[in-house]
Amino acid sequence: MKKVVIPIALLLALLGMFFLTSSLQQSTTYFYGITENKEQSVSFQDPVVVTEIKVIEGQIVEKGTILLSAKRDELSVEQDKFNSQLDALNAQQHEEKAKFNAQINVLRVQRKAEIDQIGVQILQFQTKRQLNNKLFESITGRAPEKISGANMLQQQVKALQIKRNSVYRSFQAQIDSLVAQRNASKQPVFIQKEQIKKRLNEVNRQAKELTIRADFSGRIGSINIKPSEKIPAFQSILTVHGLYPKTAKGYILETVANDVHIGQTLWISSSNGHKSEVIKGEVESLGNRIVEYPDRLKKNQAIKSWGREVNIRLPSNNTLLLGEKVQISFSVPSDKGITFFRKLKEQSFIGTLINQSAKVD
Repeated sequence: MKKVVIPIALLLALLGMFFLTSSLQQSTTYFYGITENKEQSVSFQDPVVVTEIKVIEGQIVEKGTILLSAKRDELSVEQDKFNSQLDALNAQQHEEKAKFNAQINVLRVQRKAEIDQIGVQILQFQTKRQLNNKLFESITGRAPEKISGANMLQQQVKALQIKRNSVYRSFQAQIDSLVAQRNASKQPVFIQKEQIKKRLNEVNRQAKELTIRADFSGRIGSINIKPSEKIPAFQSILTVHGLYPKTAKGYILETVANDVHIGQTLWISSSNGHKSEVIKGEVESLGNRIVEYPDRLKKNQAIKSWGREVNIRLPSNNTLLLGEKVQISFSVPSDKGITFFRKLKEQSFIGTLINQSAKVD
């Protein structure tokens, strides 16, 4: 008789627990999610050689901290090539400038020589005119008014002055022409230099980007390579994680009608049962489509579940772990009995009791 009564009692207890937990589930509003965080994964779009890693796994770094330095051999080759081209153009420009300057200097020397020669001739005629005047005055005792040949000397002086101005203008025209040619010759070289400088600046920018800094304050995760190792394109070199989860992504079953809205306050707690802290979160955004549940949140991996995503902003310096499964409640969880029954249901404790009753029988 005992063998019959015990299984019946256990079955009734289990049925009562089932109806109680079902009722509790219908009367409470909660769902599950997974905490998320910022993550910086360092990789390059071209093969590189990592020259130095300045951090170690687990190290806490501030925003802007240099994480590593790398190099691309082809960038160094391009830098040398463009710098050589600039040096060649600068040398060419300097040579052309020197050539024109030499021609201009020769013309200036020639101009000075011819101008000086004409000046000497003018001075000779002027001196001769002064001597004639003094000689006339000493003979006649009066100042000369008109002396035979004076007008001719004066005309010769004016002619020489005109010639001097003409020679000056002629040489100046040649000099101006050479200056214009010298300036014009700079233009093609200038254009080439500007083009090369732009390409060199781009290469320098790419080379500068090979020094990687932390985008935010966080903790170094995994480091997947060693210094001096050649890394293929897009291979992850190291990761940086935030110091605490920033958000939690929850999933509400599509069959459950819950009034969730942006800005709503929710209560988040760890689902592992070992942490009692409950923190307040705020709904940051809502998914605009139904997606499949992550496997971690499914009670039965063989059954597909679908729901709506809810992104919840978490407070700073919380104690949750990155990627931790959490329970998200619409009200402050305060009834320990309800939490207990939820744990029983989540851990399939009812099924365990049924198996035990079968063994007793």
